[in-house]
Amino acid sequence: MTIDADRLLSVAIPSFTVAYRDREPMLYALACGATAQDLPFVYESAQVVLPSFVQMLGFNDSWLDIAGVPLDLVVHGSLDIRWTAPVPAQGEVTVETDIAGLTDKGAGRGGIIHQRMRVLDGGRLISDSLSSLFVRGAGGFGGDRGEQPQVVAIPDRAADETLHLATAENQAALFRLLGDRNPLHIDPAFAGQAGFPAPILHGAATFGTVCLAVLKHCAGGDPARLRRFAARFTGPVFPGDRLAIALWRDGASVLFRAHVQGRDKPVLDGGLAEFSE
Repeated sequence: MTIDADRLLSVAIPSFTVAYRDREPMLYALACGATAQDLPFVYESAQVVLPSFVQMLGFNDSWLDIAGVPLDLVVHGSLDIRWTAPVPAQGEVTVETDIAGLTDKGAGRGGIIHQRMRVLDGGRLISDSLSSLFVRGAGGFGGDRGEQPQVVAIPDRAADETLHLATAENQAALFRLLGDRNPLHIDPAFAGQAGFPAPILHGAATFGTVCLAVLKHCAGGDPARLRRFAARFTGPVFPGDRLAIALWRDGASVLFRAHVQGRDKPVLDGGLAEFSE
């Protein structure tokens, strides 16, 4: 298929409100690798929220069918979230979404949909994100349109330090309880049809897992200090894989790249975390 650019850019995605309790941010943290040792993220007493949770609050793929985009051709390409306020541990927020732009990788190659999402708490902006969805084989629609994501360059030198952590065998099964029920992450037969030897971890789960690790290491686990977190999804992670996260420090910012140990190709690249002092 080829993306119908005019149809996509004219899709009106209704805003909606979503109410949540303290259990949803706790489940999200657990699905991103938190343990009982990460007490503020998983215990309702003085609870704090892993900031990347906002992406699950606004999760909505119903517009794909309206836009004529088959779900089985879609994989997450990148995510860039900026925060202006801490995420409440519970409450009701409004989510506003629109199609911000398209990237054309060429006929027979991929097309990329850039989705803008704003999360507001009583009219106060909490986060603004740009999420890119790669649609396999859907390029050739006539060139780039609208907003394009920032490309972050990783320094051409050895990393300042490297973090190591393991994903859990049941992590994709846990993460899908937050709303993303794409069978690619649970059904071996579906994963095989999509060209993978086994179900893969959600890109958003890899993103959240690395976000938690970088937040703990670089900001003492204080979510109020995280102002921006961005990365490109460049390779699959299978539940149970061990990750190596290379960090390059640049003042109040940290650049990062994540690999699966034993594989050369990164799974997250062009990573950027920005912190307040």
